[in-house]
Amino acid sequence: MVRSALALTSIAVLLLVGCTTGGLDPEDSATTDPAADPATEQSGAPAEPIDPTDPACLIGDWLITQSAMQGFYDAVTAEAEGGVEFTIVGDTGLSFTSDSYEYTPSFTLELLLAGVAGQGVTTGSIGGGWTGAAGVITTTLGFNNLSTQVTIAGAAVDASELLGSIIASDPINQAPFDCSDPQAPVLQFEIGGGARTPVSLTPAN
Repeated sequence: MVRSALALTSIAVLLLVGCTTGGLDPEDSATTDPAADPATEQSGAPAEPIDPTDPACLIGDWLITQSAMQGFYDAVTAEAEGGVEFTIVGDTGLSFTSDSYEYTPSFTLELLLAGVAGQGVTTGSIGGGWTGAAGVITTTLGFNNLSTQVTIAGAAVDASELLGSIIASDPINQAPFDCSDPQAPVLQFEIGGGARTPVSLTPAN
């Protein structure tokens, strides 16, 4: 898969609340001192800028939605040659703890090969250990029990050569990530030929 580093920075905005004394008596001016104004006190300090390369935002349970995965496969077919069309039905799970991950592509892949319809049903998962540094995920494969059953025109076929490198691979290894929005991190999946395409994560809960 191909990834592109999206280096976005967020801007912290500080809202300053002030008030004027506008002709009040000296006795009243103390009650309108901005330093003592509750609104000013409640405004607080500006939030710390978000570090888009901080991997902590990835920890949790995520979905790669059907539409996000469709965007990836559209990019794959645009990069590849051979006239294959893919349509995704279903979401994909991706979970991170502080030191482990699991990728669960439990979706159906509708195929169109030279005008002939087919279907690939993927089950199982792939996972292991991971680290994130300088905005890039590095994984250590612990297990891979992914399986894809493919039928073309109603007959089972061996599509491992066609689909193996696309489905049964570890898509997040060496994938750049962008945590500018901690609620919607973006991974850069490789699509071949040295290219990558962005894939957004959605909270699973």
